[in-house]
Amino acid sequence: MSILRGHKLTKSSKILLGLLTGISSLLLILKYQQFRFSEDTKFHDVKIPYIQLIPRSTIYNPWVIISSIFAEISIISFIFSFGVLYVGSKFVERFWGNYLEVIKFVIIVGGITNLITVIIAIISNIIRQDGKNMDQPLGGGISYYFGFLVVCKQLIPEHNIVLFQGLINFRVKNVPFALIIFLGLWSIIITRSLYPAIPSIGSFFVSYFYLRFFQSLNIEPTLPIATTSTTTNTTTSSNGPSIDTQNSSIMIGDASDTFQLIDFFPQMIRPVLIPIFQHGYDISVFLGIITPFNDEIVEQSNLRAQKRQEQTNQTQKNVAKSVAERRRQVALQVIEDRINKETAANNTESNQS
Repeated sequence: MSILRGHKLTKSSKILLGLLTGISSLLLILKYQQFRFSEDTKFHDVKIPYIQLIPRSTIYNPWVIISSIFAEISIISFIFSFGVLYVGSKFVERFWGNYLEVIKFVIIVGGITNLITVIIAIISNIIRQDGKNMDQPLGGGISYYFGFLVVCKQLIPEHNIVLFQGLINFRVKNVPFALIIFLGLWSIIITRSLYPAIPSIGSFFVSYFYLRFFQSLNIEPTLPIATTSTTTNTTTSSNGPSIDTQNSSIMIGDASDTFQLIDFFPQMIRPVLIPIFQHGYDISVFLGIITPFNDEIVEQSNLRAQKRQEQTNQTQKNVAKSVAERRRQVALQVIEDRINKETAANNTESNQS
């Protein structure tokens, strides 16, 4: 647990990693205790219905919709979730400047995704009369993985990821769709079930709609804002800038043109999806589920997105300069060492002669 006390960890990272480690450890201990007294049951088959998301028992233990977000049953899934939470929360808190918002984001996205997943699982199992899968644990980190990918698309929409010295080069905004296709094929071919396709798709759409229409963030006073509220507090991120919220403004959602749902999908299928998304948007507005954006809000969101992009570009330039400076120093050190060796060799030859 000493890693959780590292001074480089943000507050949200410490809390989320603490929840992941604590709940997963508790689950492991309880499973082991039951396994000791079970003669013919494999350890993997031991279930803890008041921690894990199990369709048959969720209605009796509704809190598992939240607890199962951090309940991992294997070492591999725990390590992967640990890495996602560590990198994702640290990155997001640096931009949002509020550790509570990061934690709220994970819990909201994970909780709603788990609720959707378990409802679909129950209906599907009842239709297929599949009693075995009613006892199959769901949940885990997959409920929020896509949430962090959507945030990356929001914060750095045009950022390229370059791996293996340029052999692999792709944009952040293309990752969610590619992974949804991959996990969909995995569900069809490998698992032959709705898992992990349903929680992945659910996490993607839940996180997008939350960030697009419902998230509220304190915005720096220097930025133009549509919706304002006066406060007298100061929000400070442990690893990010302090935000003075006195007379600060609160922006609801993100109406920027760079964060449209259609941008997550390839060009070839956009003509088919655009009318579908538009009808869905119109119905949601008609039912009062979401509030439509006006031109002023869109313009302000675009300005904010532009400022984020400028900050990201400046950070990348600073990193590039730092790397170039380190390389220059290393090259100078190599040259200096070579000159010293040649000088020493010449002095040795002179002394021998």
